[in-house]
Amino acid sequence: MPEIDLIPASWRAQRKARRTLRRAALAVAGLVIGIGAARVGLEVSTRHAQSAVQALQAVRRDGDRETARLSALQARHAELERQEALIATLRGPSLVSGVLQPLDGALEDGLWFDELQYSRPTLLPPPGSPPPATESSLGIRGKASDAATVGRFVDALASRGPCQKPTLAPGEARRYTRFELVEFAVSCPLRPAAAGHG
Repeated sequence: MPEIDLIPASWRAQRKARRTLRRAALAVAGLVIGIGAARVGLEVSTRHAQSAVQALQAVRRDGDRETARLSALQARHAELERQEALIATLRGPSLVSGVLQPLDGALEDGLWFDELQYSRPTLLPPPGSPPPATESSLGIRGKASDAATVGRFVDALASRGPCQKPTLAPGEARRYTRFELVEFAVSCPLRPAAAGHG
């Protein structure tokens, strides 16, 4: 028996067109959803990347600030070391051992200092080089119980003290209520070993 198709061809074409249209709509919807998801993913990853870049920039700024601070501290440290070396050069370790201790040994009872002046020309050496040889001097003003005490003190300065060729400027005798004191002033260049150039 022959088969008779009772379904109209237009309906089949319509049904086929609907299926094709549905498939195309699903494909377009899938494509739109995929593009939307990709865009959201890109925006999220862009925000993460931007926040990471901002964090790195903040870390870099902090690092630059710390580097600048470290450079300033290193420069300050170098300046302080230079000043310390300059002070050590100017002060010299032998000032005490070469000048003041022998001066103390030359003192005797009945002699007092009113003023002690240590002079050293301040020629600043270039950093890292030894100081130039300069002549230091010592000036002393004081009082003694008598002129003989002053004479012994000046002799002691020249013989076993730090001075070479001390110059004495005698002062006048001052009377006080119970006693009399002789004023004096001594000045002298210091021996090179006592001047303390180290």
